[in-house]
Amino acid sequence: MTSIGRRRPAWHCLCAALVTLIVTPSVAFAQPEPTEAEQQEYASLATIVGAALQGQIVPTGEPFRWANDFLKSSDQTTFIPFTLTVERTKVTTRRAAIYIFVAERGAKATAGADGGVSALPMPVFEDAYHFEVGAPNADGFYEVRRGFWAPAGDYDVYVALSESGVPEGEEAQNPMMLKKPLSVPDMWSNRLTTSTVMLAERVESLEEPPPLEQQLANPYTLGTMRIVPRGTLDYDTSEELSMVFLVYNVGVSASGMPDVNVEYTFNTRSAAGLELFNVTSPQAFNERTLPAGFDIAGGHQLVAGQAVRLSEFPAADYRLEIKVTDNTNGASLIHHVDFTVSAS
Repeated sequence: MTSIGRRRPAWHCLCAALVTLIVTPSVAFAQPEPTEAEQQEYASLATIVGAALQGQIVPTGEPFRWANDFLKSSDQTTFIPFTLTVERTKVTTRRAAIYIFVAERGAKATAGADGGVSALPMPVFEDAYHFEVGAPNADGFYEVRRGFWAPAGDYDVYVALSESGVPEGEEAQNPMMLKKPLSVPDMWSNRLTTSTVMLAERVESLEEPPPLEQQLANPYTLGTMRIVPRGTLDYDTSEELSMVFLVYNVGVSASGMPDVNVEYTFNTRSAAGLELFNVTSPQAFNERTLPAGFDIAGGHQLVAGQAVRLSEFPAADYRLEIKVTDNTNGASLIHHVDFTVSAS
């Protein structure tokens, strides 16, 4: 461990390697048969999305917040887990309905003779389901997590959400719709790449992975590790910065094992620029550190990450530089994570 002018922050490695269980487009998911009322709710949401695809509705605001990550899936696709953050006042029922439609960027619906929607464009992904709203978070927002997959490319993601089962005599809130342009990276080239760096509120260990049919409802579960994403880049000194990411497309050494180093450098940010604050010990993934039987070709994944206590970080703005180097071929890449620490 190298310390630069200050006591080093404490850290620990979250994970070394595991087999990633990401749903694939070839897997079919059984869902309970919707009731007639639920089918009508789906149809209403699809009509709203169809009107947007035809240009009759032009979304101008964001009724709820969107955040997503990218992970390598299978069949030349990328898995996109996402979180919707919805104000508590916008959903007053115990359950809600959601409709997701992903189309190529700029795709339009076909208009019928009566001016209505005749046909939607071919979706890259489409889903509709009901869910229990649950309890709001500490800031008074509902968090809805789901996922979908798509090949690399540019897309428009439409998400429509409405209350479900409004009691008779009460008026339902207006349905909400978000249109989100999204560019999905290509993780299937031979070049060294990683998933997005996922900042975690916490990381939970499960006794066993969830069944495949529940994977979309648990999009941040990798094997027996469940990541609860953090919704803000603001931290108190009493907290820790916890991050997880996967490293893809690595070479292998003569031993048949990867040889990858990951370095973490913390800098303070100010109007004057960046100033080195500290570094934590690098992580090494090679024949000496990986478990016996580790096999990239067999589907095992390199999972990197650290959890750094912020008690020794002065209140300031920071930039974490993560450098990943594949020693088998000299390839490297750098990610930056900006965050802020405030005094507790």
